[in-house]
Amino acid sequence: MGELWAKEWLPSILPEIEAAPHRDYQAMSDTVLANTLDEMVEHFTKRYVIHGKINYVGVSASWFADFYNETFSPDDPTEPYQVLQGFPTKSLDAGRGLWKLSRTIKNNTALTTLFEQTDTHDLMSILEGSDEGKAWLKDFNAYLEEFGWRSDVFELADPTWRENPIIPLNTLQGYIRVGEDGNPDTKFKAAVTLREELLAQARGRLAGDPEKLAEFNHHYDGAKHYLTITEDHNYYIDQVGNGVMRLPILELGRRLAAKGSIAEQTDVFHLYRPEIRAGLAGTNQGGLVSRRKTEMAEWVKIVPPPTIGEMPDAPPDPFVEFINKMFGVPPEPSLDPDVINGIGASAGTVQGRVKVVHDLTEASKLQPGDIMVCEMTMPPWTPLFSIAAAVVADTGGVLSHCAIVSREYGMPCVVNTLMGTAVLQDGMTVTVDGSQGIVRIDKR
Repeated sequence: MGELWAKEWLPSILPEIEAAPHRDYQAMSDTVLANTLDEMVEHFTKRYVIHGKINYVGVSASWFADFYNETFSPDDPTEPYQVLQGFPTKSLDAGRGLWKLSRTIKNNTALTTLFEQTDTHDLMSILEGSDEGKAWLKDFNAYLEEFGWRSDVFELADPTWRENPIIPLNTLQGYIRVGEDGNPDTKFKAAVTLREELLAQARGRLAGDPEKLAEFNHHYDGAKHYLTITEDHNYYIDQVGNGVMRLPILELGRRLAAKGSIAEQTDVFHLYRPEIRAGLAGTNQGGLVSRRKTEMAEWVKIVPPPTIGEMPDAPPDPFVEFINKMFGVPPEPSLDPDVINGIGASAGTVQGRVKVVHDLTEASKLQPGDIMVCEMTMPPWTPLFSIAAAVVADTGGVLSHCAIVSREYGMPCVVNTLMGTAVLQDGMTVTVDGSQGIVRIDKR
C-alpha cells in the first residue's frame, strides 16, 4: 500500500487539488460555476474511494501488533506500535511550521506581550497595526497558504484555518508557553531512536530462528507505511481535498444570498446541488434551509448508542479487528466514582490538572503539564500534544489518531473513557495511567 500511495494514488489526486485553489470562481457564470462544482464532486468522490482503500493499511498494523505481542509478550501491549512510529509526515511538517512561528513570537518581547494579553478574536487586527506584527503576519500567512486548509473536523461546512485563523492563533498562544523540550523535532528524534532500538532488539531475539525472523520482517514491511499513509492521506484528502471544495460552494452561496434565495452565504451548506441550481434560477430556498436547520438542531441533541445490533458469530474478520482497534471496544465501567476506565493507548503515568478541550477554539487554555481531556483528536490537534502532559479521550482505540500521536510524543494516553469530558472538569487533579487504561480523580 505504501507503493500504491506513492506511485499511483497520490499522483492521481494531486493535479486537481493543486489546480482548484487557483480557479477564478467569481468570474464564472452561474451555469459554469454549478458545472464546475459537479466536476469537483466527481474528483472528491474518487479521492474518497482511495480513502476507503487506504483504511485497510490499518489491518497490516493490526497484524504486525498481534504477531509482535504473541512472539515477545511485552509488558506494554502498545510496544509494537512504537516500532511503527518515527516516520516523516505532513502533520510533522505542519507542527514544525507552527513551532517556528511560535519561536519568533517567543524571541520578540513586543509579539510575546501581544499574544499574552490579547484575545485571539482581536489578534489579527492588532498585529496588522504594528511593525513587528506585520512582519510576523507575512510568515503566518505563508504558513496558512500551505497548511491552512485544515479545520477542526472534516466537514465541508466548517471554515478552514485560512478563512478563520483564530484556531492556529489559539494554538500559538499555548505554544509560546512551552520550552524547547516541546520542539516537534525533539519528539520526532526520540520516536525514531525508540523505533530503531525496539526493531534491533526484536530482530536480535529472532536471529536464531530464520523462519520466524522472515515472518517478522514480512509483517513489518507491510505495516511500516501505516503512520505515513494514515497522516498524509489525511492531509491531502481530508484537509486540502475538502478545503478546496468550499471555494465554489461559498461562491454559490454568495450568489444565492445576493439573489435573496437564502438568507446568508453559509446557508448553502443546507442545500443539495439540484436545489442550488434551482435557487440560481430564482426559487426561494429560505424555507427549506430553515426547516433543515431546525431538524439539525433537534438531531444534535440525540446521543447515539455506541453500537447498533450485535456482532454475528463468525470467524474473526481482519478488518473488524482493525475497526475495533481504531474505534475501541468500550471497557467495563468503574464502580469507583473516582476512577474512570478506558483503554491504555500509550504507556506511562502522570499527574496533572485537567483542561477539557471541546474544540480547537479552546486550545489556548492549555498550559504546559495540563491533562488534555477531549472527545477525540484529529491531525490539526497534533501541536497540542507538545503542551499537554497526557491525553484522555472519550473515544478511540489503540490505532486512533489520539493514541498514535501520544505514542509519538512519548506521553500517557487513555482513550475510550466514554465519559471523560462529562465527568472531568477544568481544575481537577487527576492521575493518568496509560498502561492500565485508568484515570483516577485525586482532587475535585
